[in-house]
Amino acid sequence: MLIFGTAGVPISAEDEFKGVDVLRKLNLGAMELEFVEGVYMKEDYAKKLKEYGKDIIFSAHAPHYINLNANEEIKIENSIRRIIKTAKVLNNCGRNLVFHPGYYLKRSKEVAYNRIKSNIQRILDKLEALNLNVMLRPETTGKTTQFGDIDETLKLCFELDILPCIDFSHIYARSRGVINDYNSFYKILEKIEDILGKEAIKDMHIHLSGIEYSRGGERRHLPLKESNFNYRDVLKALKDFDASGTVICESPLKEYDAVLLMRCYNEL
Repeated sequence: MLIFGTAGVPISAEDEFKGVDVLRKLNLGAMELEFVEGVYMKEDYAKKLKEYGKDIIFSAHAPHYINLNANEEIKIENSIRRIIKTAKVLNNCGRNLVFHPGYYLKRSKEVAYNRIKSNIQRILDKLEALNLNVMLRPETTGKTTQFGDIDETLKLCFELDILPCIDFSHIYARSRGVINDYNSFYKILEKIEDILGKEAIKDMHIHLSGIEYSRGGERRHLPLKESNFNYRDVLKALKDFDASGTVICESPLKEYDAVLLMRCYNEL
């Protein structure tokens, strides 16, 4: 079973608490707390939010200012600190912590991979020391300059015993529109199961939205109906594969497109 929700507070709500009310009215069941510009939420607020939204699945997206392959050690330290800060808040209301691992810069894919893997291990050690019960989820990314194609993301998750955030819209944009049909999406799910096991299919965290791309991949998120991204085939593949977990809609139309996804999925 898939639970659908919004990336951030719904458009028609002023804050997270009102957002929970909106989600309930629309039969949506998830909200990803968007800390992309910085971790603005206090831990006490997160505890109250969890209490108020007992029937809502909360996750969090760490700040965009993260590069675990940065040239300067201070930037790596700051990146780690931002992920830990996100984890401290999320630990009070949810489990899945989504983040973009970094950029290749001028390094080879292999060198970038090893540096990012080593720095994620540092984060995992800190999470364990702080007793923070969150699941790190490196996200498949949309720009070709970013670390995070499907293969390196799954390899990273296998070697570190964590789980991915599969952003099908990013995968489509990164492929410049090539990966955009049922068979391609189904093969991705097969790959996830082959590498990470059935448990990963039963505990998915997914991002979907309309998207625009250029030669370098992702340009910007769009409403679902304004994009050529074939979200219906993604949903069909997920249903046929009997995937479970959370689907977060990152469309600018947030709750409206989340409902569109949910209805489309339920009608399959």
